[in-house]
Amino acid sequence: MKTFPCLALAAALVLASAPALAEVGNLTNTGYGPTKADAEAKAKKNLEEACTSRNGKIVQGSFKVTFDKPLSNGQHYVDATMQCDIP
Repeated sequence: MKTFPCLALAAALVLASAPALAEVGNLTNTGYGPTKADAEAKAKKNLEEACTSRNGKIVQGSFKVTFDKPLSNGQHYVDATMQCDIP
């Protein structure tokens, strides 16, 4: 009878540790567009797709533009990051 409480405790610990195995990843991606706002929107869309393709959840408010540059052809280029909670 002593083994049952030990097994129950072990099972509870394993189930409790599963959320601790989740990881917050920092994703990076780029975007191009005719305006800076369009380039940022494209980069954000790319990052959201990358997060959901990994079955993750987007960390709200974590989108950040790390680099932006107007190009000689009238387009804008941005690098951006976003945090994704990956199970």
